[in-house]
Amino acid sequence: MNLVWKERFKLRTYDVDFANKIKVSALFNFMQEAATNNANTLGFGYNQMVENHLFWVISRAKIEFKSFPTVEEEIIVETWPRTIDKLYAIRDFIIYNHDQIEIARATTSWLMVNGITRHPQRINGNPIHLTVYEEKVAIEALCEKIEPLDETGVETVDTVRIGYNDIDINQHVSNVRYVELIFNAFPLTFFQNRQVSKFEINFLTESKYEDVLEIKRQKELDFKSTGYYLEARNQNDKPVVKALIQ
Repeated sequence: MNLVWKERFKLRTYDVDFANKIKVSALFNFMQEAATNNANTLGFGYNQMVENHLFWVISRAKIEFKSFPTVEEEIIVETWPRTIDKLYAIRDFIIYNHDQIEIARATTSWLMVNGITRHPQRINGNPIHLTVYEEKVAIEALCEKIEPLDETGVETVDTVRIGYNDIDINQHVSNVRYVELIFNAFPLTFFQNRQVSKFEINFLTESKYEDVLEIKRQKELDFKSTGYYLEARNQNDKPVVKALIQ
């Protein structure tokens, strides 16, 4: 059984930004597609999970970038289930361009959730058995908990009501949509002379249809700063996502 999965994707116009570079949210889409296909072949994909009233949710992600491909280019997403860390299934990724040159690395942490109770389940304590490949590592350090800033250190920059296009097959806001909301918290000018080198995100709780999210960003948009903290809070003032951009 080959635990390492490779899949090619061609970038379309909707996958790149105003500078003709792949959007971070688009890369999340490709990573999720490759992860889903890999899980399907290994016996813990969507259909197998649904049969057992289970589903996977991504809890944390960390991506380190080297370069950004452009429209019509092909990328290769390589992924594998790396290990199990307590309640987390760790999945790694290496992304290459069409010349097999590495452009990004990522590590992600996933929870197995009961579809009825919505509670996390202990991995391999269910009918689903997760096979891992520990011989290969994309990023040595696993994803960590992102600590919030003091309340006085953030400001609300956007308010979003969750609608039809935000909801995924699991009936909650998709992880890709959260990434889009985080990057929308910056003005376009912020990215005109800057490039993302590292992105970390923690998905903390569900958001559902008609929830209202406040997108908060570190105050004082200093163009000399190399890192920013962001978060989204729901109508109950509960944080649902925390992120760091460098």
